[in-house]
Amino acid sequence: MAACAAASGAHQATAARDPMKEFQFVVGIWKPAPAAGKTAKYREELTYAAILEGRWVISQQILRDKEGKIVYRDCAIYGIDPDAHKLLLHAYDTHGSMDRTREVEAQPGKWILERTVYGSKRFRDYRYTLTKIDDHMRVFVELKKDGKYEKWSDMQ
Repeated sequence: MAACAAASGAHQATAARDPMKEFQFVVGIWKPAPAAGKTAKYREELTYAAILEGRWVISQQILRDKEGKIVYRDCAIYGIDPDAHKLLLHAYDTHGSMDRTREVEAQPGKWILERTVYGSKRFRDYRYTLTKIDDHMRVFVELKKDGKYEKWSDMQ
């Protein structure tokens, strides 16, 4: 929903950016495309759904082993920080960790999120970049090591 500012004198009403509306492209079921010549260790499925009249998006990620057994599951709630007007999310997983994430940069179709995971040493701090590419998205993950981000995974 676009918001308008009240106009006075020479000022005109302007429409505000709606980051959540821009993020709605994720709604649906996503599966990573296999890398050429590689067999994935897990079958992954990400499901996104709009909730509460589209003000929030809920997601579930499921990883299954070769036998179909679920080895990892998480749930995340995406929304807009009402003070900063940027995307944020909180995630919770089957291992008991919690994730707090905030947008650090955004442009049309691209979001860079910095994440801190409480309860996980390996994924304590990392950066997550979501990029909309036509009818699919790229998910680029970097782990923070010794104060610098290093590539961990890159999926489309």
